[in-house]
This record gives sequence, C-alpha cells and structure tokens, in this order.
Amino acid sequence: MKRFKLTTLLFLFFTFYASAQFPGTHNQQKNGKIPAGKFYGKIIDGKTNKGIEFAAVQLMKFSFDSVTKTHKESLVGGQLTKANGDFVIENVPVTGDYILKASAIGYKMEELKVSFGVRPGHEIQAGAKEKDLGNIKLGELKFSLGEVVIDGSPPPLELKPDKKVYTVDKDVVAAGGTAEDVLKNVPSVNVDIDGNVTVRNAAPQLFVDGRPSTLTIDQIPADAIQEIEIITNPSAKYDASGGEAGILNIVLKKERKIGYNGTIRAGIDSRGRINSGFDLNLREGKVNWFISGSLNQRLSRSSGEVERFNLRSLPLTQLFQTSASESKGAFKRFRSGFDFFLTNRSTLSLTGYYSSGGHKGNEELLTQIDTVLDSFTTSAFNNRLTSTKRNMRFYGGTVSFKHLFPKEGRELTADANYNASRFQWNAYYNTNYYTAAGIAYAPDLLQKRLNKGDNGYYTLQLDYTDKLNEDIKLETGIRGALRNYESLDNNFVFNTSLDEYVFLPLQSNNYRFLDQVYAGYAVMSHQVNSKFSYQAGLRVESSFYEGELIQKNQKFENTFPFSLFPSGAISYKLDEKDNLQASYSRRINRPSFFRLIPFTDYSDSLNLSRGNPELKPEFSNSVELSFQRSFNRRSSFLATVYWRNTNGLMSNYVVSEFDTFFQRDVLISTYVNASSSDAYGVELTLQYAFTSWFDASANVNFYQSVINSTNVESNLKSERFSWTGKTTLNFKLPESISIQLTGDYQSRMSLVQGGGFQWGWMGSPQSTVQGYINPSYSLDAAVKYSFLKDDAASLSVSVSDIFKTRTNDTYNQTDFYIQNSIRKRDAQIIRINFSYRFGKFDTSIFRRKNNQNQMQDMDMGM
Repeated sequence: MKRFKLTTLLFLFFTFYASAQFPGTHNQQKNGKIPAGKFYGKIIDGKTNKGIEFAAVQLMKFSFDSVTKTHKESLVGGQLTKANGDFVIENVPVTGDYILKASAIGYKMEELKVSFGVRPGHEIQAGAKEKDLGNIKLGELKFSLGEVVIDGSPPPLELKPDKKVYTVDKDVVAAGGTAEDVLKNVPSVNVDIDGNVTVRNAAPQLFVDGRPSTLTIDQIPADAIQEIEIITNPSAKYDASGGEAGILNIVLKKERKIGYNGTIRAGIDSRGRINSGFDLNLREGKVNWFISGSLNQRLSRSSGEVERFNLRSLPLTQLFQTSASESKGAFKRFRSGFDFFLTNRSTLSLTGYYSSGGHKGNEELLTQIDTVLDSFTTSAFNNRLTSTKRNMRFYGGTVSFKHLFPKEGRELTADANYNASRFQWNAYYNTNYYTAAGIAYAPDLLQKRLNKGDNGYYTLQLDYTDKLNEDIKLETGIRGALRNYESLDNNFVFNTSLDEYVFLPLQSNNYRFLDQVYAGYAVMSHQVNSKFSYQAGLRVESSFYEGELIQKNQKFENTFPFSLFPSGAISYKLDEKDNLQASYSRRINRPSFFRLIPFTDYSDSLNLSRGNPELKPEFSNSVELSFQRSFNRRSSFLATVYWRNTNGLMSNYVVSEFDTFFQRDVLISTYVNASSSDAYGVELTLQYAFTSWFDASANVNFYQSVINSTNVESNLKSERFSWTGKTTLNFKLPESISIQLTGDYQSRMSLVQGGGFQWGWMGSPQSTVQGYINPSYSLDAAVKYSFLKDDAASLSVSVSDIFKTRTNDTYNQTDFYIQNSIRKRDAQIIRINFSYRFGKFDTSIFRRKNNQNQMQDMDMGM
C-alpha cells in the first residue's frame, strides 16, 4: 500500500490566515521600506486541466536565524484557491527569491521558485509589482483503495498508556457477524454466551462514536465498525456514569476522502443465515455525505441443564431441568449523515440512524421434581412450551459542531444527541403436569404475557479546549443527559370455564421513570519537560431519578444532587521506547430500570425475580500503574497493575417470602447494595510483529476479587483468585491469503450475571456473592483470500467455537438451595463472507459545467 501524504490537511487549517501571522513583514511594507507586490495564478488538474478548489498555496522564504545561526524556512503568505482554482497572494516584498508550494488532497505537491525579478537598490519597473505565475498543474497521487495510512499498515492492536485500540478490519473471524463477535476477540474484554460484556470481570459503559446509545451489541454489524477503544481508567473529561470497568467505545466507519468510495458485502453461515450490507461515501468541496445499511438474519439455538437441591423444604426436594430453544428473526439497520465544512475551521455534522427487527422464539422446558421421603422418592414432571415474539425499533440522530480557532490548540465542539427505542414482546406459556406414569395430576396452565415499552435518551454537550502555552492545555465542558422510560407489562391466565384469558392485575405493572444527570468538568494537562507530564481533572455531577408504579400510585426517588469525580495521571518517559504512567479516577454506576422496578416477574415460577426501588448507585475508585515498551510501530508491550474499590456494589441476592399469588413461601432473586468490593491484579498485553507475515497479540489478566456483603447477611463474603487469557495469531501467506486464529480461556471466577435480554439496553452484568462461574475456553479460526486490483475483493471463511466448548457453567449456593447449571448457545458456526471495495478520486462529482464535461467524466469511469 502506497503512502498518502496528509500535509495538505494542515494547510487547510492555517494558510488562510497566514498573512496575519507575520505582522513584522507587513509593517515594513506599510512604512514604505520595501515595496509590496502580489503573485497570482491558477491551480489546475494536470490531467483534465480543470481548476482545483481548496488547493493550499503557500509562499515560503528562507531567512537567517541569528539565534541558531542557520537558515530556516518561514511562511510569507498563503491562500486556499477559489472554485475555479484561482489564487492571489498579496503584500509580498518585491525583493528576494521565494518558493511557492501548491498542494491538494489526492494530488502530488508542486514546488516552484518564484520572484519579481527585483534586486535591492535597483529601480522597480512598471508592472514589476505583479507576477502572473500562470497555470500550475498538479498530478494525481495514486493510492490504494484500501485504508489510507501514514506510515505502513497499523497493527491489529495499538497499545497506548491511556487506552487500547483494536482495529476491526484486521479481525477476519468476526467478518459477517456483529459487535458481539468483535468484542469476543478484543483483549481485556469478555463476552458470555448471552452477550453480557465485562472488562476485568466488571461491567463497562458502552459508547457508540463517543456517545451513549440505545443500540444493543447484536444490532451493530461487525463490518460497520472501524475500531474498538478500551479505556479502563477514563479521566474526568468522560462521563462518570456507567460500569466500574471504564468505557468501551465502538467507533463506526466514516470516510472523508475526496471523491467516492464504498463497500458492498454479503455472507451466509452454516444455518442459512444471510448477512449483507453496504457503505457509500461521497465528498466534494464543502460537503461530505455518507450512508450505510445492513441486513442480518438471526437463527439462534441454545440448550441447558439445571440441577437444584432445596435445603429447607420439608420433605427434601431436588429439581432437574433440561431446556432447548430456538429463535428466528432478522434486523436491518440504516445510517446516514452529512459533514458541512462551513469554513476552513468550522464543521457542522448531521447523522441519523434507524434500526428495526424482531424474532420469534420457541422453548421447551422439561422439569423433574423429586421428593425424598423416608423410604422412597416420588417424582413429578411438568413440561412448559413457550412461544415468544419480539419487535424492536431503534432510531436517533446527532448534530455536532466543531470550530478550530486561529490560535493553535484552541477548539470548541458542541453535540446534541437523541436516541430512542421501542419494543413489544408477547409470550405464551403452556405448562402440563404429570406423574412418572404419564398421568396428569393437575390441569394444564395457559399463560399470556404482553409487554411493551418506550425509551428516550437526550444528551447535550459543550466542550472547549485551549492550549494556554506550549506546555499547558486546559479542557472544560458541560453536559446534560435526560432519559425517560415507560414499560407496560400485562399478565393473563386462561380460564377454562370462561374459555378466555383473564387479566391478572396483581401480576401486571405499568412503570415509568425519568432520569436526569447534569455535569461539568475541567482537566488540565502539563508537559513539564520532555520526560515528565501530569494531568489533573475534576468532574461535578448532579443526578435525579424519579420512578412511578402507575397502577399502584407508588413513587420512588433516588437523588444525588452533588457528586465529585476527580481524576489524575502522571507520565514519565524513561527513554524513547519505555514509558511509565500512573492514573486515578472515581466513577459511579447507577442502577438500570430493570434493577429498580418493584415488580415480581412470574414468567418462570421456579426463578422469580424482582427489582429493588431502594437500590442506590455504586461508587468506585480505580488506581492503575502501567509500564509500556514500544519495540517499533507494530510491536509493543503493556503491563498494568490495578486496584478497584467499589462501595455499595449492586449484587444479586435470593430471599424467601410469602407470595400472595402462590399463597406460599417462594424464593425471589432481587438486588441489594453490598457493603464493598475490591478487585486487584496484574494485566499483561503484548502486540508483536515477529515477521512481515506473522504477528500475534496476547492478553492475560490475573486478579483477586473480594465481595463483602456483611451488611446484608452476617458472614456473607466472597473471595476468589481468577485469571483470563486471550490470544490472536495472524498469518499473511503468498497469493494474498491470510489466516487468523483466536483463543480464550477463563478460570473459575466470581459470578457475574446478566440483568436482561441484552447488555446495553435492558440491563447490565452484576455481581453476586452467592456463586461462581466454572472454567471455559474456546477457539475460533478464519481464512481470507483477497483478489482483483489492489485486493479490492475478498472472500473469507470463519469457524467460531470449533470444539463446542464455549459454555456458561455456573454454581450457586444460598441458605435455601445449591444449584448447578450449564448452558450452550450457537456452538460451531461456519460463516462465508464476500466483500468488495470501490472508489475514485474526483473533485467534481456534483458539479458539471456542461454536457461535454459530463461525457468526459463518464469516460473516466464515473
């Protein structure tokens, strides 16, 4: 891949104001000491002879520096060309020799020696103060259709002191999948079989393009993602709300190349699921337009087994369950937007998206309940068939403005975001009861559940950055976020005498809430010298939560009017390759809607659950000490020692209470604030290019977790040492063939359970002091063949979970029961994907002067 010089991007930001940067020269001209003249001319395309708009023209001169005793190049004047390519540089001293530099994005830079032909002390001839430089031709810069890079291909994983950056287009295994498949391969990140995401065994905050989103990770196609940023200890600049484990930022693809470019892709897997999508980008002059779309079919299968021993029932009972489920559906997604380059320094961007889909599911759950009597055991069975239908819509938009001031390092950005989702979920349950002899001992139970909800998320943010001097930078900003949610959940039971479903008001609910968070921050960075720098920041947040259980006229509040979130970091550069950094941050994790709603979910009579409206946010303090060594651009090593303390950790907890519906004591899984938790460990990450054809990345995390819930129950405390490992091997073979292998291992660790259908929308993972997850491992592989000119087309084959070892194997122990459960989902999936990239550099896509030009452009391949 040929290198693409990006120097002209910098020209667009300062050449327009060049003359203002040299008042000394201009004052001499005004005082009459040196007569002033002007250069003018036209920048044209060397192939088409058309004028080039927004070409950067600079006039340079060599001057003697009395301090360094050397000659250095200085800027005399500059300008961006007009629509027809014309330029004029005025107020130029007529004596001396100059160098004119002309460049534009996608063209080779041209340098010309120019002068007025006037020597000091000589008489100035008529007309000598103006010099026509004529037409200056720029040749087109040839570059690959692939991603433009400055210095070689970037590594699949870039390690930086404050974050890790995972490049998704290097991930062959995830091609044709979703963000869930991508995150499985990202170092430091773990994804369970239900899509719940953790970083260092804690829940992170999910951003899309640096902003909150209502999208779930299975709604985002893997091929639409540019990179994943893992920020484990974010500064006060970032939103303090979210998980204990920092921020995961999914950066979507968005081009700004002059001309047009895009990608089309399609694929199918071993279950016949089709995935397809496209990206298209058009840019000319001051307008950049992009659009993308995708369609992903879904066919998910899972199976599970549960074994539970009840400890307090008299007589003693034990339960065995087997389940099998299948879900079919599809999701479609569209995203489009514009960038308007209002001036050289100001950009207005508009982006909108729409995603919708649904799926139908069926599940069979077979339960055997054994009752242990004095001399024998009796068995009873029930079989429940469940049919579900879900429909979801996600939509939103962003308006953002960015302005760069003439002063270097000073900029202003403003964002307004709106994200919304709507869902509808209908479920039908048919349970029949029978003995070991197959004789019914109770009537069949028919149930119906109708659930729907709306979610609106609004954010406004204003950020200002100023470089106070060469060494100190100040970042400030304010932010407001408002989220409203309403959910209607109605339950029915079939009445055989009435031959219809009867509404159950006590088992139904209508709940809504309003959540508001307002924040302001200031972060100062100081580069003390070439080796030492530090950063200090403070964020102030006010949060207000108001919930209402409408049918019962019950209201709930959770208010934190004033919370401080400091952050700090120091960095010391040992040498050109080694760097040390220490950082600290304080964060808050507010309870999600499904943890707060005070409603008992009866959809599974053996696993009742209910939210806790009295649940409080959890506050965490994180400290990290990192050492980084950069071997070269494509190889680096990062070692991090970390400690995280959390007060009020939101945890699962099982209680026993009398239930008015069943008219007996039942077990209910709810949420409580544990007293505290601590997690400390060492994480090692290596990205290394062994040869030009082989590179590898490895990540291993050793940590100790301690959860203290003695405030809930005496002696309720959990301590566990765990470790996780993940590695990726990339091979580049002859004939444009590449192979990728990824593997991961997870030892026994403290249980982190999902709080809903999908992390990021209806819940998030939470810890429990009453269980753990057993070890698991998996291996994925993929091969990719690239062909056509510039490898514009590619065909890949991938296999996930080759040995069918990816499971969720958990153990729970409470005062009421001991339970083992194991589940598998979508094991050993084969995907075949095709992708084709296209593009052309063209400065006049939308502007044609006449039909002749139109025909000419068509001949050029438009």
